[in-house]
Amino acid sequence: MLGKALHIKGSLPENKSPATMWADKSNHSKLPPPPDTWTGRRLTVRNGDLNSAFQLLNSRIRNNNVAKEIALTVRHEKKGDKRARLRSERWRKRFADAARRIHLPSCPRTNQTYPQVRKKVQLVSTIRRRGG
Repeated sequence: MLGKALHIKGSLPENKSPATMWADKSNHSKLPPPPDTWTGRRLTVRNGDLNSAFQLLNSRIRNNNVAKEIALTVRHEKKGDKRARLRSERWRKRFADAARRIHLPSCPRTNQTYPQVRKKVQLVSTIRRRGG
């Protein structure tokens, strides 16, 4: 058993060169084309409908926080300030997530649920604005 080679039916191609095997595999693949410099920056305009294309562009810009990045690159931010800002953003995001998970019982009139933590924060903010 040690000296014999194991041949399994269908495991070896019938005299195909590596180039033809590669071509066969690449013809059958359903992968998108490889990324280039414009990947993610292109929009397809379907049937000449520019309005929907601009809406898609605006939603991509909003989802990727492009305006925020541009505002942050206007001036240099010190390393410590950047760390503090990122820490604050992380905390705010976690706090908002916690506020979304904790709900008060629903209002009998409107049957809506309100986040408990967010309401408390709004209450504290209004008290501080009044000078209390």
